[in-house]
Formats: sequence, structure tokens, C-alpha cells
Amino acid sequence: MHSLRTFLQSEHGAVTVDWVVVTAAVVGLGIATVTAVRSGTNSLAGDVSTSLSSAEVASLACLGDAGGPAGFACYNGPTITAATNAYGFGMGGACMMTPDGGVTCGPSTMTMVEIFAMSDGSTYNKQTYTVQGQDPVITWTDGSGNVVDAPPPMT
Repeated sequence: MHSLRTFLQSEHGAVTVDWVVVTAAVVGLGIATVTAVRSGTNSLAGDVSTSLSSAEVASLACLGDAGGPAGFACYNGPTITAATNAYGFGMGGACMMTPDGGVTCGPSTMTMVEIFAMSDGSTYNKQTYTVQGQDPVITWTDGSGNVVDAPPPMT
């Protein structure tokens, strides 16, 4: 009888029994969660599939295409059709006498203007301004006199 009482009062192995019960409860909760969420997840997956199958990809228009005039794929404005007129004028540097009897002159300048006919009947102007051997400054203007960043393409 003593052996039976000692066995019943012994706490060895009790922790293992507790962990088995806790693990079984966690597994049961996991299975219950999957069962509860499965129908909602399947419904959401169906909605996403329907939305994606009816979606259209946005067009990138002419990105990367060089099929436009003179390699300008996306440009659809007027193009240069011909150079119609050109004129230039220069100015020698003004000279003056110095108090010691010498002569000093300012820099000479050269301006060249080219007028281009456009496919829509308007004009563009290219002005090249050079000061005594320095790199020229080129300015493009549209027919209204507004400065533009770059000339339109040529056809």
C-alpha cells in the first residue's frame, strides 16, 4: 500500500502531461482558425483573380520607339521642312585712343540668324552669337519670339 501511495503522490512526469494538453489545445485552435478563415480566403482569392483577369495594362505609347520624324518617336508637332532665309551681321570692337597715345579696341561680335519654315506654316529662328573667337551661343525661338529649349525635328 505504501508503494501505491508513493506512486500517486509522486510528481515526476506531471510536467510532460501538462505540455501534452497545452500542445493539443494549440493544435486544436490552429485547426479551428484554418477552418474559419478558409472560406474567406478562397473568396478573396477569387475576387483578386477576377480583378486581375479583367485589368488592362497601361500603354507606354511610343516609349523606346524611334519611328517619328528624325528619330523623335513621340513628337507630333510641326517639323522643319526647309531653311528659308539667313542673315548675319558683325560688329568690330569699338576702338578708342588711350591717354598715352595708344589705341585699344573692344571685342568684335558676329550674329547669324537662320529662319526655318515649319510644316504647319510657322517659322523657327536659330540665332548664333559669337564674341571674338569664343564658343558660340545658340538660341532657338518659335515664330512668336518665345525661346525654346531645342529645335523641332526636321522631316
